[in-house]
Formats: sequence, structure tokens, C-alpha cells
Amino acid sequence: MTEPAGCISLAQHYLRQMLANCAAVRTWLGVDDEEGALARIHHEGLPKPADNAVEHTRAELIAYRPYAVVFTAESGGLTLNHDAGGAAFEFAESGRLTVRLYQNCPDEYGDEPSSDANLQFKNSVGLIMDGLAALSGTAGYLAFDRLGLADGPYWGHPDLVPGQGVWQGAELSIEWGEGA
Repeated sequence: MTEPAGCISLAQHYLRQMLANCAAVRTWLGVDDEEGALARIHHEGLPKPADNAVEHTRAELIAYRPYAVVFTAESGGLTLNHDAGGAAFEFAESGRLTVRLYQNCPDEYGDEPSSDANLQFKNSVGLIMDGLAALSGTAGYLAFDRLGLADGPYWGHPDLVPGQGVWQGAELSIEWGEGA
């Protein structure tokens, strides 16, 4: 497997490591250690579907969840700004990463805003955000300037249930570096 190098890949790597070592993430994923967490935290998207299929089956998606996907934001994902303050000609890096969180829900859970499933997922997402904030800037992890709930929590569309099962998702936006 290729090792991360350069400002784009390293930022994603540090965030993925941070997620894997966040107690709230491990609790949400139902794993005890970093290795178990890393198996459920993916770069860019899920692994390819089995048997060279075009799409994942419902059973595959249900088996993957809960999981997280880490990727560089498609717009404004990385900026290099010239830092004129020093004697050397240097650039300061900044960027925006996205983490998408997905989990299964039993078919009988309601998707009304006041449902218990929504409150449970909001609790999990909030605890994950709290845990990431506590780790920000710790050695080996991403130091970020801003963490936000960019989208969600939301439910998969009812039309997708036959092919994907019932699921919830949320999207976190992480701005890091100077000028973020």
C-alpha cells in the first residue's frame, strides 16, 4: 500500500489516525482498538464492490456500517499561501477535509426529527465532534482551526431502502492550517 506523502495525503492520514484514536469514534463503531477502527474508516470511499460489481449490494452496505469516509473537500480542499514573514521563501498550508459518518438503523426506527434514532445519532455525532476537538493539535494528529456539522444528521431516501437498507448519515467539515 502506498504511504501518504505531501500536504493533501498527509492531512487525510492525520485525520484518519485521529478518528481511529478518538474514544467516541471507537464507541460508535463498536470497536476496541485503533486497528478495528481503521478497518471502518476509509479514504475517499468504500472498497470496491465484491465480484467486480458496479454497486455494493444491500448486504455489503449493511455489513460495512457503521463506517466513516475521510476525503479532501472537492472545493477549497487545499491552499498554499506565501508567508512573507520569514527570511526563507515559504508557503503555509491550509485546507478543508470532510468526514462522512454512516450507520444502520432498524427498519422500525422513525425518521421524524423527534425520533429516538435521531437523538441517538445526534448524541454520537456530537460526542465524536467533542472528542476530535480534544485531540486537535496533539502529536500525530491533525491540528484544525474549525470543526463543523456541514450536513445532517440525515436519513437515506426511502426509495433507496430496498437496495441499501435503512441508514443515517452526517457530514463533518474540518478546516485546518494557517488561513483556514
